[in-house]
Amino acid sequence: MKVEEILKKMEEMIGEKPLPQVLMAKIIPEWVERQMEERKLVMQLPEIPEKYKHLIMIVVAAAVGSKMCTEVFTKIAKRRGVTEKEIGEAILIARFALASTIFATATPALEWLVGSDKL
Repeated sequence: MKVEEILKKMEEMIGEKPLPQVLMAKIIPEWVERQMEERKLVMQLPEIPEKYKHLIMIVVAAAVGSKMCTEVFTKIAKRRGVTEKEIGEAILIARFALASTIFATATPALEWLVGSDKL
């Protein structure tokens, strides 16, 4: 498949031009086909339903702070039938999981503050 065809397919999937891919295609065009192949591979893996894969992509993008990817993955998920409530719930779950990691990260500092002899 030609780069232009792949970019057009991505645009149809998202509902707008995939700007990072369009830009990268001008620098390393052979990467665009690889990106689409990888997406196809992960979406065809059989154990996790497609809806969950979309939700995972949304919350990972949000957790790492990628506004663009969070928005794009949300648009794709919505076009694939994932509901607003499902997306919202997944984001709340990710928020809880990410917030909970603060305790694990801060445990050494808390131990120092409390003193290990007081445990």
